[in-house]
Amino acid sequence: MSTTLSLDTPIESCPKQWHFRMKLNLGIKLFRRLVINSSVLLVAEILGLFLVYEASAISLNIIFGHSLEFSWFYLSVLIWAIGSIAWGLLPGWGLSAFESLRRQVILCIGTFLIIALLDFDTGGRLAAALSCMMAIPLIPACRIIAKNLLVSREIWGTPVAIYGGGSAGREIIKRFKADPGKGYHPICVFDDNPELANTSIEGVPVCGNTNSIAKNVPIAILAITQIRGQRIGEMMQQSLSSYLRVIMIPNLIHSPSLWVTSRDMCGVPGLELKNNLLDPSLRIVKSCFEATVATLTLPFWGSLYSLLYAMIWFDDRKNPIYKQKRIGQRGEVFETWKFRTMVPDADKVLQQHLDSNPELKEEWEANCKLKNDPRITRVGKFLRKTSLDEIPQLVNILKGEMSLIGPRPLPDYHYVQLPESVRMLRERVKPGITGLWQVSGRSDAGNEGMVRWDPYYVRNWSLWLDIVILVRTVRVVLSGRGAR
Repeated sequence: MSTTLSLDTPIESCPKQWHFRMKLNLGIKLFRRLVINSSVLLVAEILGLFLVYEASAISLNIIFGHSLEFSWFYLSVLIWAIGSIAWGLLPGWGLSAFESLRRQVILCIGTFLIIALLDFDTGGRLAAALSCMMAIPLIPACRIIAKNLLVSREIWGTPVAIYGGGSAGREIIKRFKADPGKGYHPICVFDDNPELANTSIEGVPVCGNTNSIAKNVPIAILAITQIRGQRIGEMMQQSLSSYLRVIMIPNLIHSPSLWVTSRDMCGVPGLELKNNLLDPSLRIVKSCFEATVATLTLPFWGSLYSLLYAMIWFDDRKNPIYKQKRIGQRGEVFETWKFRTMVPDADKVLQQHLDSNPELKEEWEANCKLKNDPRITRVGKFLRKTSLDEIPQLVNILKGEMSLIGPRPLPDYHYVQLPESVRMLRERVKPGITGLWQVSGRSDAGNEGMVRWDPYYVRNWSLWLDIVILVRTVRVVLSGRGAR
């Protein structure tokens, strides 16, 4: 992000006392940014509520001749605004997409449940239920549009200072830069390593040691994993005491992060980490959710399947279905079904090109993929760009070999390139038609993307995460971003 996000951030040595007037000035500047971001989001959400009431009125009048009284709109706006503020949705800096969606859905249900309880008319309660069903996708969509507008104008979020330029600090900076929607924008780094002085880390300048402060920056992130408790106490009383909020990154970079709960262990802070996929009841919830989605969308996918099958057949009069052995749950081998996107005898064609082109061979060995693959047919380019070639994998779901959402199934030659720890985590779940890796850069991320996102999905799985992945999948398919 541009440094225009900073709030006039001079760097100076930490004073012995942080004056009240300076802290007050910081609070005023942060409050302005907070008001702008929150107001834009709230207006978008109110617009979403308005559209919900209008759509509900039209549809219910057509079907039942009854709609939700528009007077309830003002009460729902009040409930929504109070709930959003109380639950940290306004502005929601730092919330993951999954947690933000979870809170919005629960708030939608709560808002219209209150309306239904206050409306004693049966028709009114039916209208409230229908309005809730409309609000669950519509309000988050309005919020996403407003948030993207703020991000594009570089007025979303807040600047943060990073304490620690080591591996943890570097990783945090990379992740914040890759996800500007998070709302945390690193503008300076502090580290005690003299070799890092006057350098930069992932484009963020190192501006001093850990006794320095960034004025007019409200949040500091302590990302030094190898640090004594006594030193943390000293920093909390000195440099870190200058910030409104301090976030400490423990030495748990590769641990579950979405479902972590703080616990008081007899006066000592502790973290409880949940592994949802080990819970049999939650596995059943995942299976039921995917079966419901697949069943409800079957008429659409069935028609599309028939159309694409015919297109491939008329292109070269060859079998449109291609089967390939892949590694699945528990390391078992199964055959994936896909629409054929390559010419017949594709393996021979590939080998001929690799033997005659060293640069192509190097690219293949690095990612097991080619950006300009000579084997792909005309129809195949379209299918791959939109990921529609994977529709036949619904057959694998019916056979119990795959899930709708999960890590991408890989052939053996690609699978063995992944680290053993990643392979062990992937084998805990069924592979999926879509997954977090595919919607987080897809093939552009290469093996590095799988090493990062596949373990993240397994460790942090929840129904909310699956819903977000489905929404992102639709967006990625429609845009063609990251196509293979």
